[in-house]
Order: sequence, then structure tokens, then C-alpha cells
Amino acid sequence: MPIATSNFGMAVGAFLFGTISDVAGRKKMIPITMGIIFCASASLSFAQVNFFINLSVFMLGMGIAGNNIVLRIYLVECLPMRKRGTCLAVIDMFWVVGYLSAIGVSWSIMPSIIRMLGKQFRPSSWRVFAIICGTPSLVIACTSGLLPPSPRYLLLRRRPRQALAVLQQMYAINNLKHADTYPIRNLEDCVRPDDEDEAGSIQRYFTKTWERINRIHKSPYKRMTLCGILACLLHFPGFVWLALWNTHVLQEMKEHYVVSGTCNIDVQNMVLDFLQNCDKVNEARFELLLLVSLGYVLGETLLIVGIDVVGRRPYLIFSGLAGGLASLVLIFRLHHAIRVTLSSIFLAAYAIGRTTTGTVMGLTKILPYLTLFVLQFYMRTTCLLSIIVASASLIGAAIVMLLFVPDLTRLPMKE
Repeated sequence: MPIATSNFGMAVGAFLFGTISDVAGRKKMIPITMGIIFCASASLSFAQVNFFINLSVFMLGMGIAGNNIVLRIYLVECLPMRKRGTCLAVIDMFWVVGYLSAIGVSWSIMPSIIRMLGKQFRPSSWRVFAIICGTPSLVIACTSGLLPPSPRYLLLRRRPRQALAVLQQMYAINNLKHADTYPIRNLEDCVRPDDEDEAGSIQRYFTKTWERINRIHKSPYKRMTLCGILACLLHFPGFVWLALWNTHVLQEMKEHYVVSGTCNIDVQNMVLDFLQNCDKVNEARFELLLLVSLGYVLGETLLIVGIDVVGRRPYLIFSGLAGGLASLVLIFRLHHAIRVTLSSIFLAAYAIGRTTTGTVMGLTKILPYLTLFVLQFYMRTTCLLSIIVASASLIGAAIVMLLFVPDLTRLPMKE
């Protein structure tokens, strides 16, 4: 239940904080969402009843998804168009590093807790891990006050003088020159301003949000919106759950032939199999998860090296075909080392596709999180069917972005 609740919270947080940032500003939402993550982690570590555990997990999901949306919007609006793709790939690389670090921390903490409790693993042992992982969010929430406001947001709110001052400051720092030498003096008509008053009521906020949703579902935005929603939906598993699924499939295929029908996928077993029993951690499962997850590092590294040189479209074609084929080949009888290599290629391709389509924000993230929320309740299937679905999703997302979405690499943002 808590696992699925976190994804429901992500669906709510992605949309809620994405729309609030249009009113309150990107910079203000970054420390707020990080503070929510810390408070939810602290609450989770002390919660004793199921209601408060699920509430804490829900709030944690809201904070994580909201921070991801707000931070990416902030960076997209601040980064130069020549380096935008590379910088976003670097951000996702740090996310992957954090994910791998979390695996390492959990791997090191769980055995020590078991030894501390006299080789009797207790359900409350995860509380230490929750508070440790939530503590850095408080530090980031404090240091985010050093960030400048988004110049684009200031222009949207009809504050061109403040936007010019921020751009002059960026220019002076990046070029080691005086701010007065910034070549642009007038920012009027650079961005179409919003027609909303800043001192709006809550009712005004809901009205404007509904108007914006209607606007992006009409021409000329309709096709782009629908394609973005579909592409994000096809990338629904997310980094963590896709790696957990891949690791579980590899372990199952060691004992069962994938097309025999005895190789099965169960969400509960995907997590519980990290413990061999109440007294011992499954070291082999942690090692395999960490090894396979290195594919994410490979994918993000390839993006950092060449996304702004080669362009998004070639990367999408490559990632879709390579990842889909690598996943399908897992169906055949192969040596375990070859299967691990193919799984890493599949995860690398997924990282490329997800990061490349990751600038589609807010509304497009609701369906992926809700899909994962439902699957975590009801997913009971075979390894063969799950492999086919994973392969088709990756190839389908690449086809959608290839055929229907223009390549905006190194181009300015469009209204």
C-alpha cells in the first residue's frame, strides 16, 4: 500500500506544484518542495500507525515529484539554449548518482541494523534509512535561497527591470565582466506577458489553471500536448521501478525459462526478495541491482557528451531501437553475463529516452504516475509479457517523438 500511495502523491504533486509555480514563482517552490520532502521523511521515520505511514509516503511523493517539475522548469528557463540539453542531462546524472548512493546506503545499513538487533530483522529497521535519506533535503532547501529568480518568469509577470538585473548578474559571473557591459538593454516584447494579476484569489488560481489546460488542448498546441502526454505515459515505470523489475526478471530467469509460464512478476516479491529471510540480507540481489543500474550512468553519459551536438531526434531513434531490441533478446536462452549486459543497455536506452522527453512538464506527468499506482496494486503477470510491454513502450515512445514532435535542439523556447 505505501509504495502505491507514493506514486499517487507524485501524480498530485507534479500537477499541483507545477501550476502553483506559474503563480508564486519557480524559485519560491524549490525550498518549499524540499522542505516537504524532509518533513515527510522525518514523519515517516516516527510514524507508528498505517494511516500516518501512508500519509507521510503520500506527502513524500508530492514533494519529490513537485521538486522535480519545478526544478526542471527553473533550469529550462535559465539555461542558454546551446547548453540546455547537456545541463539537463547533468542534472539527471546527479539523480542517478543519488539513486545509486541510496542503494549503497541501504545495502550497508540493513546488515548493520540486523547485527545490532541480534540478527533479528524488524519491520521498524527502515526508519533509520528514511531519516538519513531525508536530511540532505533540508540543507538544499536552505542553500536554494542563493539561486536567482527565473528571468523568463519575471518577464511573464511584467517585471522587465528585475529580469534585466538577473541577466546582467549571470552575464557578469559567467564572463568575468562588469554587469554594465551586458549588450541587451531592453527586454520588452521578448516574452508574451501573462494577463493575470499577481494578487489573485484562490478562485482566480483555479480559473486560470483551467484556462491554461483548455488552451494547450486546442490548436496550435493540441498535437504537441497529446504527443507529450503519450510519450511520458510510455515512460511510466521511472528509474527506480524499472531497475527493480529488471533485476527481478534476471533473478527469475536463472531458475525458470522465460517462455515456460513459470517465470512470474509480482510487485511484492520485487521488494521482499532483497531479504533472504528475517536474519539475512540477499547480497546477490543488491549486487545485481547495482550492476544493472550502471546502465543509467552509461545513458546519461552519452547524453552529456553529444545531445547538443547530435540532437535529440537521433538519440531517440537510437535509444528506442537499441533498448527495445535488447529487451526482446532477453526472451532467449542466454548466459547470465550476457543478460546482465543487455539489461544495462536497456536501462541506458530508457535513461536517454526519458531525459530527452523530460522537458514536457506538469500535466503530462499525471498519467505515468497514476499508471504505476494502479500497476503496483494489481500487477501479477509473467516475465514474457512484461518484457514485451517494456520493449514496446520504449520503441513506441521513440516513434511518437520522432514522427509527431519537432526537434527543438539548440532552438529558443516557444510560447
